Amino acid sequence: MIVGIDLGASALKIVGIERNRVLFTHAESGRKTEVGVTLGNVLSQNGYRSADVETVALTGVGAEKCVVGKGYSNVVTVSEIEATGEGGTYLAGIDSAVIVSLGTGTAIVLAKDGEYTHIGGSGVGSGTVRGLAKRMMGITDLPEYFSLAEKGDRSKVDLQIRDLFSGMDTLPLDLTASNFAKSSEEAADEDWAAAIINMALEVAGSHAALACSGFGVDTVVITGGLSQTAAAAKCYAGFDRLYPQHFIIPKYSAFATAIGAVRRAEFGA
Repeated sequence: MIVGIDLGASALKIVGIERNRVLFTHAESGRKTEVGVTLGNVLSQNGYRSADVETVALTGVGAEKCVVGKGYSNVVTVSEIEATGEGGTYLAGIDSAVIVSLGTGTAIVLAKDGEYTHIGGSGVGSGTVRGLAKRMMGITDLPEYFSLAEKGDRSKVDLQIRDLFSGMDTLPLDLTASNFAKSSEEAADEDWAAAIINMALEVAGSHAALACSGFGVDTVVITGGLSQTAAAAKCYAGFDRLYPQHFIIPKYSAFATAIGAVRRAEFGA
């Protein structure tokens, strides 16, 4: 088994893979314990020992300085860009794409002609959502926030095309004209929660669509923690209809970078 560990700025993700089969996944916010301790606990919880691990593949923030402890015979470090590109394309089953990694901020990676290149990103990501959730609603637990957002109606917060025009054939009526511009007095916390996460998703998706046009690819692969929310599924289904590019959220999208690290470690970085 090869274990991939993605050390994000605000989250830790671990995946165990053997013969292209995902054995287990684990994600947690922050760094509650040392990485080596967390890895040992995750292995034990899933019925494995350190002796079952052939290689540990580290990627992400501080990966080169990370110490996983004794008991692991082979520990390698994989470039985060390589891991993101490899993981995104592998999970989507394609060779060329723009891969969006929705982390604390957002990174955008171009996969083309067998190479992975960092082409941009933004400071808007899950960290933005977390910060606004804490400041506006007093919520620090993201799953709680996501659940609240699912109950919300962002049309009470966002100015949409339907608020400006009627009967348009070229643009969907629920397309955002301006984030937060309506800010109705009737908007409750759940409506703001829906609008905030949608803003983060729209920023990333719009950047990715422009990148596709500039680099001659036609597919966007969405990865990272926010990718597995109901809001992401809804937002990018709309993008898939609006833009000429195809937007994909593959299975295990939240663990794409960790999975990519495993593949680069196994097949050569």
